[in-house]
Amino acid sequence: MTSVPREGDTKYNVLVAIRDHYKSSRKGPSVEDLRVVCGLNARSTVQFHINDLVADGYLSQVPGKRRTLRVTKKGEMLISILEGQK
Repeated sequence: MTSVPREGDTKYNVLVAIRDHYKSSRKGPSVEDLRVVCGLNARSTVQFHINDLVADGYLSQVPGKRRTLRVTKKGEMLISILEGQK
């Protein structure tokens, strides 16, 4: 288990980007979409953060299928807590 994402962390930015993309398009973002939105240089970096967020229960995805990333209830709670601290 890794550390809890904090506001401003790349993991947190990836989590919020996934939530926002799903809300606007009703499908999960691609790794490339996330790379661009989060200002990262490599898709492997995005995938690293996705893997950690899935392992920690903040995201879910259907293995082997594209665009199935979803923020879990645990992830939504984390986002709402951190957004409430602004």
